[in-house]
Amino acid sequence: MPFYSHGVSPQTNRIYDKLTETFRNPTPTTGEINSALEAMELVAPFPGNDIALKSYHLFHVVMQAPVSPAYSQEKKWEASCHTMYGAYKWDKFLPWVEDPQDILTFLDYHSNSATQGGQNQDKPIQSALRALAYASGPVTREALKSFDLTKPSFVRGIRDALQDDKPFQLRKAALFFLPLIGDRWFNTPDPIMEAEQMRNLCVDWASAVDDIEHTSDVQKAVLTVLFGMIDSPHWRPHIIVEKWSLLEYFTSVPDDSAPLRRCIDNPELMDEIKNVGNPAAMVLWLAILWLKYKELIPQVQEQLETFTKEVAQGGKRTGLDMCLSMMDSELKKVEDALEQYNAWSTDPVAVALRTKVDNLQQARVALVGLKEG
Repeated sequence: MPFYSHGVSPQTNRIYDKLTETFRNPTPTTGEINSALEAMELVAPFPGNDIALKSYHLFHVVMQAPVSPAYSQEKKWEASCHTMYGAYKWDKFLPWVEDPQDILTFLDYHSNSATQGGQNQDKPIQSALRALAYASGPVTREALKSFDLTKPSFVRGIRDALQDDKPFQLRKAALFFLPLIGDRWFNTPDPIMEAEQMRNLCVDWASAVDDIEHTSDVQKAVLTVLFGMIDSPHWRPHIIVEKWSLLEYFTSVPDDSAPLRRCIDNPELMDEIKNVGNPAAMVLWLAILWLKYKELIPQVQEQLETFTKEVAQGGKRTGLDMCLSMMDSELKKVEDALEQYNAWSTDPVAVALRTKVDNLQQARVALVGLKEG
């Protein structure tokens, strides 16, 4: 069957129409279902945006179709795997997730099968994680609130997806999915895993981070998870020492990041980070706090000023010089962004940028005063 780069062939269109008709039929025959499964297996690997989109819509039809003597539960999951693979097998085009519930049900089932049934479910789990991590937004985040993200089989499924022996694309999808569930895993009064499981996940997560190019979207995903771990007294001891250096990417995290906000509001972290065994960690943490100086709660602001004085008086000013350098770099970036607006613009973005410039300038004056005083 020929592939058309700007669409699908009329024959392929007819196949998808027939597949949709078959699965919407409440009383299909065994022969019709078996023929549909064979056709799906053949057409799902085809490239093309239209194939992906048609597969996505067919996935929902398959998931909503009632089980029958001809359409068993086993065949239903087989059909759903074909359609999810057809929709999310490549990353040049990913159909936007408009209704995540079917995908969450699909992911839950295959996580259970992998952890309890001992079956290799890498391919369907990769498809589901790709959809949720790369092609979803507020609707998916809302749906995740009512999904049991701490169920042992689900937790183990995500942990397993990050392991070194798993395919790169599966590990990458898990890396990007983790920020979506970080609050439910890290921001908890009690740990959801045993200490050894947390250590193992931190090791696998660190390895996955090492194996992927640190593009801006990767930096954002990585820092969101790292800040979640840093703020948690359960997870913080298990962070791989070298990974504290990832704090150098902190400007990639949005200003409204909840994990970042919790960290900079946490007065325990100053003393904790001094003892992590990575000299870069404290310098980077100082830089983060100075860049957020005007937003800090009084207790943390006082801690920052006291520690900065101690560093300056102790003659170890290299770290403070680095903080100033990072502050100047950030200030220039914000001023450059502000240049596209006129001085009297009331655009909310321009107002926010002007506020950020003012805050950085005041923080710089305070830092220089402490460093030289």
